[in-house]
Amino acid sequence: MTGKSAKDWLLGKALKVVVAVPPLHRFVNRRLINAYAYATGSRPRPFSMAADYTTWPGLTDRRFSGRHLGCARSYTATLPPLEDVLALFQRREDRRASDTSLLFPFFAQWFTDSFLRTKWKEPERQDFAENESNHEIDLCQIYGISAAQTDLLRARQGGRLKSQTIDGEEFPAPLFERTADGVALRPEFKSLYSDANFTRVFAHADDAHKLDCFAVGLEHGNATLGNALMNTLFLREHNRIAGALQKAHPDWDDERLFQTTRNVCIVILLKIVIGDYIVHIAPAEFPLMVVPGMAEEERWYRTNWIAVEFALLYRWHDLIPATVTFAGETRDSSALRHGNGWLRTVGVDQACRDASRQLAGRIGLGNTAPFLLDVKKSSLQMARGCALAPYNAYRKYYGKQPLQDFEALTGEAVLAGKLRALYGSIDNLEWFVGIFAEGYGKAEMMGELLKTMVANDAFTQALTNPLLSKGVYNADTFSAEGLAIIDATDSLADVALRNTGIDDAAEVSFTRRA
Repeated sequence: MTGKSAKDWLLGKALKVVVAVPPLHRFVNRRLINAYAYATGSRPRPFSMAADYTTWPGLTDRRFSGRHLGCARSYTATLPPLEDVLALFQRREDRRASDTSLLFPFFAQWFTDSFLRTKWKEPERQDFAENESNHEIDLCQIYGISAAQTDLLRARQGGRLKSQTIDGEEFPAPLFERTADGVALRPEFKSLYSDANFTRVFAHADDAHKLDCFAVGLEHGNATLGNALMNTLFLREHNRIAGALQKAHPDWDDERLFQTTRNVCIVILLKIVIGDYIVHIAPAEFPLMVVPGMAEEERWYRTNWIAVEFALLYRWHDLIPATVTFAGETRDSSALRHGNGWLRTVGVDQACRDASRQLAGRIGLGNTAPFLLDVKKSSLQMARGCALAPYNAYRKYYGKQPLQDFEALTGEAVLAGKLRALYGSIDNLEWFVGIFAEGYGKAEMMGELLKTMVANDAFTQALTNPLLSKGVYNADTFSAEGLAIIDATDSLADVALRNTGIDDAAEVSFTRRA
C-alpha cells in the first residue's frame, strides 16, 4: 500500500466512524460549515449597489444588490481593453472535468437562476445596481417570484401545479398554443412574466420553440434543456407529494395541500444543495447535512442579501463542453439552448442517465464555448461597471494571503505570461479573471478563492432559510408524511428515482458514471 492509498484508507475509516456517531457527525458538520461561513465578516455589509458609500437604503433596501467590497473606480479605469481580456476565456480545446458530470451544470444553472437575478435594463441605462430576487432559496423556478405568479401556475385542485401529459410523461403546462392567427401565449399565462422580461426572452423565439415551452416560475425556465429537465423533475415531485398528502389528509383543502407541499419541496431542495451539490464542490468527501436550527446559534445567521460578486462568480459557462450526447445523438453543445423539444424526444429518464454519463467541461480560462462568449463579455462588463476591487483584495477579504506572482496563481507559465502581459502586476489583476485563472488539482473542480466564496455564500444564505428554524421545522409545518419524505431525501437522485422509471441512484449523479 502506497503512502497516498494508506492515507485515503485511513480517511475513509475515520469518516465511517464519524458518520456512525450522530453527535460526532453533527459536530464535524458544524465545524466544516463554519470554516467557510466565517471565512469573512457576516452581514450586514457596509456597502451595496445603492451608492458608492454607506447609506440607509444601502443597508436596508434589498432591491439594490449587495457587495462585499467597496467601489474601486480609479482602479477599474486602468484595466486593459475588454476584448483583449475576453480572448483569455475563448475555448482553445475541449477540456473536460476530471469527474464532474453534465448533470452538475444543469442543476447549477437552474438553481442559481432563481436568486441571481440582476434587473435587466436597456444597455444605455444598465448600471447593474438593482435586482429582481427574493434573496431566498424558495423554488421560485416552479412557483414563481410573486404570489400572483404562483396563483397562475396552480391547478387549484388537490394542491397541485398545472401540468400536461406527453407520451405518458408529466411535464409543466404549455406556455403557448396554436391559434387561427398563429402561435400565441395562452390567455391564462398572459401576466405570468413582466412585459419587459417576456419581450426580452421571447421576442426572437420561433414558433417551434414557443410550442415546446413550459409555463414555469421564471422567464428563463425554457432557456436550456437542463432548465426544462430540472423544472420537470421538481414539478413532478410537487404533484406527487401533494397526492400523497391528499390521501393522508382527505379533510385538507387545496390551499393547505399546496402550501404544505411547497414547504416540503423547498426543504428537499435545501438538502440537495448542501448534501449533494456543495459536497461535490468540496474536495473532502464528507457527508455534509442540513441540521435544523443550527444556523440560529451562529453570528452569520442574518437576513439574506445577494451580492453582485455572488451573481458573477457563478458564471460557470466553462462547464458546458464542446459537444453533448443524448440517446446516442451527439450535437454541438449550443443545441442545449431552447432544448425543450430535444428533452421531450429523448425523455426525462434518458436525459438524466446521459447527463450523468458524460463529463462536464473544466472550469477555467480558455474553455468557454463560442456561443457563450457574449455572456462572458457581459459578465466582464458587469464586473467593471460595478467597479469591483482587484483579485488580491478579495483574497485578503476572505482571510487568504495575497499572491505575489501570476505563476503562483495559475501554476503554469504560458497563462501566467498572458496575464502578465495584460496586467503587469498580479495586484492589478481583475477579480473576475483571477477566480477563473486559479490553478487547482485533479481532485478539485475549482480554485481556492472561488470555492471559498461559493461555500461562504451558499452556507450563509441556504441554512438561514426560515423553514429550517427550530420553531418552524416540525410536523405542523410539513406534516408527518412530509417530514418522512424530507428525511428520505439526500440527493437529486432521490427525487429522480421517485419521479422517473430509473431505479438505480448511481444513474443520476453529479459525479460522472461510466
